[in-house]
Amino acid sequence: MSLASALNSARSGLSYTSRWAQTTSTNISNANTLGYARRAPQLATSTMGDPVITGISRAVDASLDRMYRVEAGRTGRQDALAQVLSVHTDVLGDTESTDSMLARLTDFRNSLGLLSLTPADSASQRAAVTDAQDLALALNRANEGLVQARRVAQSGVQQDVAAVNKSLAQIAELNRRIGQEQPGSDLQLSLQDQMTQALDDLAPVIDFTLRTTQSGEVELFTSGGAPLLEGNAPARLSYDAATRSLMAGDVEITPGVDGVRGLSEGTLAGKLGFLTSEAPAMQHQLDEVARALIDGFQSVEQANGGTVGLFTDAGGALGATYAPGLAGRIAVNDAVLPEEGGALWRIRDGMAAAVPGTAGDATIVNQMAAMLDAPMSFDAAAGLGETGTLSSYMSTLIASQQTARSEAETARDTFSAGAEAVQSRRMGFMGVNVDDELQQLLQIEQSYAANSQVLRVVSQMLDTLLESF
Repeated sequence: MSLASALNSARSGLSYTSRWAQTTSTNISNANTLGYARRAPQLATSTMGDPVITGISRAVDASLDRMYRVEAGRTGRQDALAQVLSVHTDVLGDTESTDSMLARLTDFRNSLGLLSLTPADSASQRAAVTDAQDLALALNRANEGLVQARRVAQSGVQQDVAAVNKSLAQIAELNRRIGQEQPGSDLQLSLQDQMTQALDDLAPVIDFTLRTTQSGEVELFTSGGAPLLEGNAPARLSYDAATRSLMAGDVEITPGVDGVRGLSEGTLAGKLGFLTSEAPAMQHQLDEVARALIDGFQSVEQANGGTVGLFTDAGGALGATYAPGLAGRIAVNDAVLPEEGGALWRIRDGMAAAVPGTAGDATIVNQMAAMLDAPMSFDAAAGLGETGTLSSYMSTLIASQQTARSEAETARDTFSAGAEAVQSRRMGFMGVNVDDELQQLLQIEQSYAANSQVLRVVSQMLDTLLESF
């Protein structure tokens, strides 16, 4: 090797070592920076056999990125569903609760049993009426819990839509800046780190597919294929609360709608799914309980010459059809409430009775008790069976709705564990191991010393040659 070749090799070695040291120190200083991907110099060999750095690469694995974001979206959906369901089920209670509608039904049935033994006793009449009111109020509370869950979900949808629009605008701006930078430059790498973090932040809210251009920019689509971001033009999301439809620009992306290329995972899909699926089904089930109560007592009243029974739809009779929310409107007939101008004895003699009947006649009371114990018909569309006693239907309802929450929480924990496992592998690949980087610094020091020694030796040899002339 000539002296010139040795000099060039040493100079190239020092240049490479310098850039390597810069990259390693950058890795160490950003070891705890969120979204930072480990840097590594890309090494090639020149035509003269010297080491040449052709660029700096980020340690990323698109497959792990995708897997993590899928699990994050699944976790987000189940977590959102569990949270809104808990608002309702905390009020609903369980089959062992002492203040649930099931417990209140049992209290009311027991009061009717006691009243049948002493139908003339005003205290027994008051107890039966009070327990009937408590039963109606328990249904009202359960309905209000569901209404409150809807409000929470509705507000959450609006917040998620705003968050997605903000994220898409941020990603579009990062696209613009990445496209302006020199490929592989420090600034472009830093912007790509920010892009990774922005995409990770978006994944729990909505699921998406990703396409990366040659210049490093990204394009986003819903899991169904509808465009969310193409180039630097994000599609603005909007939500219509009246129709419960979600739009990305002028394209509908509402989850669960046939023929729509929409979302399927993420907190936004979870909240919308509750509003369009779980909430209406649970409302139907609650309303079936209220309908059975009103209809059953109305049948007893009609059999005894009356019209409106002990339980009413906001004070009136139950029609052939009724608007959703019956469980929130059910109330005890004013005819038995002294505070509303009624009389307690009507629970013995019928709501339409003008004057008290025979004091010891428990016929109507026994009919009401028998009706509560007998099998009733329920709407099969509610999903809890077509026949059964009111108490068994209530038990099934409570268990079913509590199970929906429990299943959402279990699924959330399962997907969360999966996301953490993938993230651990991902961080092991792209994250910075400070011990490894410190070992590289030792190698850099040795490389620098070796190349410096070559320069010194070449310099001494040149000096010796010059002195010989």
